Amino acid sequence: MSHLEIRTDAALRDYCRHLADSSLVGLDTEFVSEYSYRPRLCLAQVVDDRGRMAMIDSMAVEDLTPFWEIVATAGREIVVHAGRGELEFCLRATGRLPEKVFDVQIAAGLAGIEYPANYGTLISQVLGEKPNKHETRTDWRRRPLSSRQIEYAMDDVRHLRPLRDAIAGRLESLNRLEWLREEMTRWLDEVHRSLTHQRWRRVSGNSGLDRRALAVLRELWQWREE
Repeated sequence: MSHLEIRTDAALRDYCRHLADSSLVGLDTEFVSEYSYRPRLCLAQVVDDRGRMAMIDSMAVEDLTPFWEIVATAGREIVVHAGRGELEFCLRATGRLPEKVFDVQIAAGLAGIEYPANYGTLISQVLGEKPNKHETRTDWRRRPLSSRQIEYAMDDVRHLRPLRDAIAGRLESLNRLEWLREEMTRWLDEVHRSLTHQRWRRVSGNSGLDRRALAVLRELWQWREE
C-alpha cells in the first residue's frame, strides 16, 4: 500500500488540514534517545480512519506542532502500541494529551491475549500475519532512508487499525470495553503526572539530602529542563 511522504513544513500543514477530518489516527514514531537528554524524534508514521498512510520526516520538517495539535484534539481516537513515547512528544509540543487513546498492547492484555506483547507478536497472534523483523536496530537519524527502512517504518502503522478492531471485538465479546476505558484514563493520568509533576524528586540519591540540599537539587533540575 502506498503512502504520502512529508518533508516540508508547507506539506505538513496541508496534510494536517486533511487529517483534521479523520475521527481516528494511528500513530507510531522512530526516535533516538541514547545521545541526548530528551529523545530525538526522527520519523512519525500516521494512518487515518480510511487507511491512508503518511510518513512525516521530522529531521526535515522544522515545526511538527500542527500535527501534534491534531493528535491532542478532543474527540479523536488515537491508536498506538506501547505509546508512552508518542504521548510524551505530544505533551511537550502542545501541553496536552489526547483524551481518547486505544493502546493495542494494553488492550491485548485485558483481552487475555498476552501482556506485554511486542508489536510483531500481536500481528502474528491476532491477525495471523508475518511481521517485518528487519531494521530494528537502524539509526533513524541518518539520511537518506532506504526503501527497506521506510517499509519497516510504515509497517508499524499499517496494522494498527486492524489490530484495534480485532482486539476491541474480543473485549466487547468479553464485556471488557469498560475495563479498557478505565485503564486508559488511569494510564493517561499517570503519564501526565510523571511528565509534569515534580520529577526532580525521583533523582537518584536524594533520600539522604536535607531541606537546603533538596532545594538546590530542585533548582538544578529545573535549570537542566529549561
